[in-house]
Amino acid sequence: MPLTPLDIESRRFRRQLFGYRRSEVEQFLASVADALSQAVLEREDLARQLKAMREELEGFRQRERTLIEALSAAERIAEERKQAAQKEAERIIADARRHAERIIANTREEVIRVEQQIIRLKAEREGFESRLAALLNEHRRLMELRRQEGRGAEPPATGRSTMPPPHPTDPNHPR
Repeated sequence: MPLTPLDIESRRFRRQLFGYRRSEVEQFLASVADALSQAVLEREDLARQLKAMREELEGFRQRERTLIEALSAAERIAEERKQAAQKEAERIIADARRHAERIIANTREEVIRVEQQIIRLKAEREGFESRLAALLNEHRRLMELRRQEGRGAEPPATGRSTMPPPHPTDPNHPR
């Protein structure tokens, strides 16, 4: 059973002949009681502090667990977002490639169409140039005939006209 300050103060010694001085024993017992009382108070205070610190420690541990869980959740979310962003980037790149391929295919088709149009226009130009050359030759021949008629010479007797038929866009074309 633990000794309390009250136990020390209430303790009485038997008297003996030539025993200890009573006043010194009582003074000493009072000092011991005071010291023990102070030690008990300090112990109780330390026990309260220890309890408070344990509670505070448990609070810190709970916060630590919460922070670890939050950090873990944040890392998981960051990884999920990173993966989602990677998938989105891959989708955008694939869409861009498909779009670029369509543009290239359309451009190739347009190049082929323009090249065909150039070939057609060259053929039309060549036809026009040959008709124009024939027309110019016919006009020269007619002019030569007129000059010769003006001098009194006879036109050459070919029996047929060397003039090409009129072009459909010619205003003299019979419709």
